[in-house]
Amino acid sequence: MVKAAVVRHMSSVEDYRARLANLQGSWDTLSLLSHLRGDGADMSATRQAFEGLANDLVHSLSEETYKKAMLALKARGQIAIDVIVRNLFERTADIGFLAIDDDIREYLRQRRADASQVKKLSDRLRARFREYVGKYSVYHDVVLLDADGAVLVRLDERHTVERTSHELLKHTLTTRQGYVETFGRMDLLPDSDRNLVYSFRVGDGSRVEGVLCLCFRFEDEVSGIFAKLRAEEDWTVFCFLDERGTVLASSDAWQVPIGAPMPVVLDAAGRIIRFAGREYLAVTCRTQGYQGYMGPGWYGHAMLPIEHAFDNQAAEGARTIPGELLSALRESQTIFSPALRKIPLQADSIQRELNRTVWNGNVRLATSTDTASDFTKVLLREIGNAGRRTQDTFERSIGELQETVVSSILDDAQLLASLAVDVLDRNLYERANDCRWWALHGALGRHLSDGGGDRDAGEILRHINSLYTVYHDIVLFDAAGCIVAVSHPSHADKIGSTMDEPWVAATLGLRDSQQYAVSAFARSDLYAGQHTLIYGAAVRNESCRVVGGIGIVFDSAPQFKAMLSDALPRSEAGDIVSGCIGLFVDSRMTVVAATSDYEPGDTIALSREILSTNAPQTVCMNGIHYAIGVRKTSGYREYTGMGVFSLILIPLGAAIERVIVRRAEPQSHRRAITQEPMIDIATFYCGQQRLGLERNDIVEALDGAHLRPIPGAPAWHAGLLMYRETPIPVIDLCQLLHTDRAAGARNVIVLRAVETGQLFGLLVEELADIPEIALSRLLPVGDLNARGAAILDRAVRPEHAEEPVLMLLNIEQLLIYAGAAGFKLSQPMASVTPLRAAG
Repeated sequence: MVKAAVVRHMSSVEDYRARLANLQGSWDTLSLLSHLRGDGADMSATRQAFEGLANDLVHSLSEETYKKAMLALKARGQIAIDVIVRNLFERTADIGFLAIDDDIREYLRQRRADASQVKKLSDRLRARFREYVGKYSVYHDVVLLDADGAVLVRLDERHTVERTSHELLKHTLTTRQGYVETFGRMDLLPDSDRNLVYSFRVGDGSRVEGVLCLCFRFEDEVSGIFAKLRAEEDWTVFCFLDERGTVLASSDAWQVPIGAPMPVVLDAAGRIIRFAGREYLAVTCRTQGYQGYMGPGWYGHAMLPIEHAFDNQAAEGARTIPGELLSALRESQTIFSPALRKIPLQADSIQRELNRTVWNGNVRLATSTDTASDFTKVLLREIGNAGRRTQDTFERSIGELQETVVSSILDDAQLLASLAVDVLDRNLYERANDCRWWALHGALGRHLSDGGGDRDAGEILRHINSLYTVYHDIVLFDAAGCIVAVSHPSHADKIGSTMDEPWVAATLGLRDSQQYAVSAFARSDLYAGQHTLIYGAAVRNESCRVVGGIGIVFDSAPQFKAMLSDALPRSEAGDIVSGCIGLFVDSRMTVVAATSDYEPGDTIALSREILSTNAPQTVCMNGIHYAIGVRKTSGYREYTGMGVFSLILIPLGAAIERVIVRRAEPQSHRRAITQEPMIDIATFYCGQQRLGLERNDIVEALDGAHLRPIPGAPAWHAGLLMYRETPIPVIDLCQLLHTDRAAGARNVIVLRAVETGQLFGLLVEELADIPEIALSRLLPVGDLNARGAAILDRAVRPEHAEEPVLMLLNIEQLLIYAGAAGFKLSQPMASVTPLRAAG
């Protein structure tokens, strides 16, 4: 249960609590007056029913509001940690490959052989590092140390540190892992306390001669991640925490300073914490990992000051969700809790019973001439108005909450679509880097130049592929496009074959080492005939002449699907929400990748217009309403992006059509001071048709919930209903008149046949008002059709042209028609008479 101290910050909930309290005061007064008057309309039960339902409503509103805020917070905290872990996964492969770079090993050999050439060798290696960082711009420095920690060569010459004593040296020289990941303050990088360095030992054969360090742009990376998750007006604070809960990075260092101890909140639903004298909604997220890599052991942490945690309710509610959609989703089990769905049904039930009570009271008092009955009529009218105001408050509060929930899901869909394209752009940025860097591998260039080289090209490619598992194959080809080596063992038979795809010619035509080529997303023999991307870079010899190229075949099917799956919303248990769909599509709505049954090349049956806006929308597809987030790739750093769109579809519920019935409020009618004869007409609805009966024909109105059908009876024969221990037959008037009605209609008006005194019932949809009508306004109905003209034989002339016509029901004609079809009336009940006025 949400604590009262938290609820007071939910302005929307507090507003409805105040409204309901005011209504409850009105009910107390009306109940007391009704009891003192003794009019037979005791409101005590109704007052208590509404009071209990009001408490349920406030509880449900607060629970749903809290849950929505916490789930949104958790989703963004999860995104933060998973995005950085995906990035760092690439770094673990980079250090493993660069540590065996031929140029670095050659530098170490020549340095030992000729100390006089150290400066020249260092300058050349520094240029090599500069070439590397020019492609992998996520690094700000590259440092080569000897085995004793002395700095041999580094890219950033501003630092004058000559030797390190940091523990990463010893750890790197002794580790059995493929890399060492070190975070914190270190003497090599004295300008910052937060350094993230990837290191591995280098050497020649079994001899270890030093340690290579790649210095990651940590500050730059986390700032970019936080900026994408946090709008300017957003009060949310995002952090990365270490395993002890110490803040490593913060989106707002004034609220949450670096190095501060933070409560770790791994509870599935989050909780409220105190930090620096302030209360926050908070949640801490473990990474889901990537390709088995779980990161440095950090947590993603998101927190929101409790006084601002529910500020966005008004902003989200400002996005108008179509009423037809909300009506269709009203009973959606996908997005609304059982407790919330139950409240409107309970309110309807209470209101129906109240309407019957007021209607019966008005029938009873309609012909009274007692002056006290005028007060009772006013009281009944106010009771009816209070009921309508109370139900309207329930409807509005739940409707606004439902609109907020749907709006929140739309925002989630858009956020997750942004995540999907961000992950895609970051991933393909790495692919563009990899092909360009590997093309500079000296052994590959020598292999293409002289046909042999000092190392086996296939072995080099297989080693690269073992480090970078996102590739299906890596191919080396000569200037004629002939494949000379592959990394995938099963493709050995392709060696010697010539490729004539456009990307091959584009690769061989590249002008410098910063350029790359990429294929269209299309089927390829290098990917078992499936759709993929192939990135290519030109391989040059020592004279800088193009002697061939390298092509890296992206393992697109599992990689794209994993990106989309990671972007789909999760339940509190961490599972993907059932029914969600993630898609990458091109501008023609052709599928690039999908998490569902769609295959690359399929066309999605959605309008292309949804791609033209970055605003979240709702769509209906295959009988389901979805919230859909759309975002186009925009690139990452210097990579321009693939030019596709991410679509994230979150199910809202089945596409069930519901008619929204909007009827005018019943008008109060008081006996006119006139000599003209008047008649009381009790009105009700069948579908959209308002009908009436003379008050004197009516016994009373009942709840028809216990109607029992009669096998073999006509559709308009609703069945039997027990009335004062006697079964009475009931006519379904809507069915008889072929008028559509709501499925929940169950008001039964008990009538007595004038000539025989026999009782029967009419099942109608909704009870309305009981106006006094001047006899002069009653008009005979012309020929409509044989049955309709007989049963509806009079109409009330409207006082205003825009008012609908009120048709009057002829009981005797109705019974004649029904009797001819086999309708049997019950026996007369001597003790039952139509309701008369009190006094």
